[in-house]
Amino acid sequence: MLFYLSLSLFSLIMAGIFGLLITLTRTPAVSLLKSPELFYHFLVGHVTFSITVWLMTFTLAFWHYKEGRKGRVAPPATLLGMLLLSLSCLLPYGEPYLNNYIPVVGTPLFYIGFFLFFFGFLLEVLQRLRGAVKLNELYSLSIFFGLLTLLSIPPSFLIAHPEGGMKLFFERLFWIPGHFQQFMYASVMLAVWHELLKRSSGRVVSSPLLKGANLLLLLFALPLPLGFFTDPLSESFKKQLSFSFGVGLGVPILLHSYYMLRNLRLSWNVATISLLFSMVVYHVGAFIAYGGMQSDLRIPAHYHGVVSGVTIAFMGFTYYMLKERLGYVFWESVAKLQPTFFGLGINLLVLGFYLAGSMGAPRKTYGFEYVQDVKVVLALNVMGFGGLLAVFGGLLFISYTTLSLFRGHRNVRYF
Repeated sequence: MLFYLSLSLFSLIMAGIFGLLITLTRTPAVSLLKSPELFYHFLVGHVTFSITVWLMTFTLAFWHYKEGRKGRVAPPATLLGMLLLSLSCLLPYGEPYLNNYIPVVGTPLFYIGFFLFFFGFLLEVLQRLRGAVKLNELYSLSIFFGLLTLLSIPPSFLIAHPEGGMKLFFERLFWIPGHFQQFMYASVMLAVWHELLKRSSGRVVSSPLLKGANLLLLLFALPLPLGFFTDPLSESFKKQLSFSFGVGLGVPILLHSYYMLRNLRLSWNVATISLLFSMVVYHVGAFIAYGGMQSDLRIPAHYHGVVSGVTIAFMGFTYYMLKERLGYVFWESVAKLQPTFFGLGINLLVLGFYLAGSMGAPRKTYGFEYVQDVKVVLALNVMGFGGLLAVFGGLLFISYTTLSLFRGHRNVRYF
């Protein structure tokens, strides 16, 4: 468990470094990077490490925490894949393609790193399939969705074509796997919510309604392979995906949220703070999507909300994973403040993104030529301040987690 927890920590550090460089570049008061080439490379790195590598490595750590497995091939493959991915995003070589879900740097280094990372993840999934039979339980669902994510990549590759450019090729390649990936993250997040509730309030929540909600996740994810028989980027299929997400993710998460709030006892501990901020940030991001979005900064407002909601839950539960395995957490007072700083920062970041986007600020754009209104500048600076606050919260998380692992590494086995 601690090995994958260490990898997830490394990936979060990389995501934070890339994110800080991007935020300072898009903050008018700073305007850090003067070259758009590195800006787009760092953007690929930030999205890849924050949405894919960090969340998937923590998922592996959570699976090991729940069940535990040993493998000789998967951990080195995962680590080497991460290192190659980080190098390909840091070096100014190759064309960056800013497609959704898994953006790409067009170099052999990135492709090899991607293959090794997902190969390691596949080996971990295959080790757990025999026990993942209760698909009305969140742990089993997360493994099943992990398998569907990986199995959907080869047929997606067969239907992808470079018509319209390589960006659209990668968009088609990762469109269906990326949506399966979101169902996997949702199931892990909900499982972590229940773990946080148990540590916050001493309550274990289970009901036929919640098990039915879990099956709803599965039911609305199963039609995704229909995209293999059409253009996955067609408007008709996008409408189907919107319905699958709106109902298949929205309803189960709302039901679990209701049970969380109903059984939560308010107290000043990591579990309570993390659970509340996770739910608030996630639902803010989700409601932005329900309100409708154009291709502007409201889209990153949406996904920074939902992804950060998942991230806050994972950060909060890391505290308990460390404490249970190591027997202590170094710098515990900081650990209790960390989710507050990170949660407040992300809320300001999302607010700045949303306000600037509603006034026409485009996404994935270098420079400030589009700024025509002082209100847009103000919104972008709110985004920048929120980003700095979130980075500070992230640094607190990295600090107490790293120090705990460093001090306890002699007394535990990582594999």
